[in-house]
Amino acid sequence: MDVKYINHFISAVNNTFTTMLGSSPERQGLSLKQHHVAQGDISSIIGFAGKLAHGSVALSFPQETALKIHAVMTGETLDKLNKDVQDTVGEIVNIIAGGAKTEFDQEGLSFHISIPTVVVGKDHTIIHKGSTPIVLLPFTWEGCSFVMEISLKLEGTPRRPIRQLAGEAF
Repeated sequence: MDVKYINHFISAVNNTFTTMLGSSPERQGLSLKQHHVAQGDISSIIGFAGKLAHGSVALSFPQETALKIHAVMTGETLDKLNKDVQDTVGEIVNIIAGGAKTEFDQEGLSFHISIPTVVVGKDHTIIHKGSTPIVLLPFTWEGCSFVMEISLKLEGTPRRPIRQLAGEAF
């Protein structure tokens, strides 16, 4: 997997947060996911598939982060996760996937995206299809944290070994 493809998702996160929430998050590193347990109380997952690229992207948020995002986007302050917050989190991952899709389309790597799935609960799991390594990108935003997981399989394009990603600066 080439670093530039991971950067498409990072760029989409930054653009989405800046546009929808008024400030950009900061990426806190990069690693490979070693287990299926999500790093948050609520996650939104969206799949994508095309002739040359397929996989999924997930965003996992602690309750505090999800509630803050919901409050900024809607003006509604809540104290617990509910259907409205689930919709907000689903919409965020949908916008991010759409932004990344636009960048992939410009490189001739077209794919379709699915409808987001939202999962709520402590220690819930996210299982990406296939055997592709999962890239884990933690972020901070306005004193809150969240994590993006990317599972990406490219067909017919040059790839560098995934282990090289962890040592590269974006």
